[in-house]
Amino acid sequence: MKSGRERIIFLVDMQSFYASVEKAAHPEFRDKPLIVAGDPARRSGIVLAACPIAKRYGVTTAERLGEAVRKCPEVIVIRPHMQEYINVSLQISGILERFSDLVEPYSIDEQFIDVTGTLPLFGRDPVEVALKIQAAIGRETGVYARVGIGPNKVLAKMACDNFAKKNQNGIFTLTHDNKRDQLWPLSIDKMFGVGSRMNRHLRRLGIHTIGQLATYPLERLKQIWGVNGHVLWMTANGYDYSPVTPTTYDTQKGIGHHMTLPRDYRTAEEIRVVLIGINIKICVHKTKKPLIAWKNSVFWAV
Repeated sequence: MKSGRERIIFLVDMQSFYASVEKAAHPEFRDKPLIVAGDPARRSGIVLAACPIAKRYGVTTAERLGEAVRKCPEVIVIRPHMQEYINVSLQISGILERFSDLVEPYSIDEQFIDVTGTLPLFGRDPVEVALKIQAAIGRETGVYARVGIGPNKVLAKMACDNFAKKNQNGIFTLTHDNKRDQLWPLSIDKMFGVGSRMNRHLRRLGIHTIGQLATYPLERLKQIWGVNGHVLWMTANGYDYSPVTPTTYDTQKGIGHHMTLPRDYRTAEEIRVVLIGINIKICVHKTKKPLIAWKNSVFWAV
């Protein structure tokens, strides 16, 4: 399943990104448990990010803020500063672009980079280049990056999620040579693309590990899930031919905003006020365009 020169792809993931950005901005919190969540004064909202120190107390992402505080009463709670996180993410993109012109944001805290053609300029091997990327990001943003390395995006992603995040140096290489020993023994829910529902479906078929899925009859998977079954089989086998594409997100297809409410809003008037506020933030802060009119409680920008 190989064609031409094997690519060298990194998935660069930022550890506890929101919390790390806040700690970089507040050095006095460096050795303290910190989480980014809703309204600290009202103990509302959910945990968006927890630093490693807070996680040692059992704090987890997406749990209620009140529960997190009960687990770790001394935790420092900071409201999210989304624009600052976006700015740092863009700064990290700029750092990666020094190592290759092939950089593709995957999320606000994850980016793919293809160093196949530029590797000789920066190191003797992929791990050396990954260490240099880690050092540059840490030095310039204060954020610790983990790096998954693979011959394609899907292996790089699973290398990062399942191994690099647990390694002392935050780097791991997953290839077609070691996937049977490293990847295939993992539980099926550790595979990229398998959520809770698909996990249940696969286990009902007797598929409990990634290796069992990789060796499952492809035609049977296609009969059950069509093209999605084929994609699952390819992912388990570590096959992915999609390129790292810098222009993936150049065309914005939608904009939005969100907020965590301090309590449950039930009346139409309360909800209307919230919607108007969100629309104002979208029009002014996202589009950077002036408000000129409003219609049916929705603001429009030109």
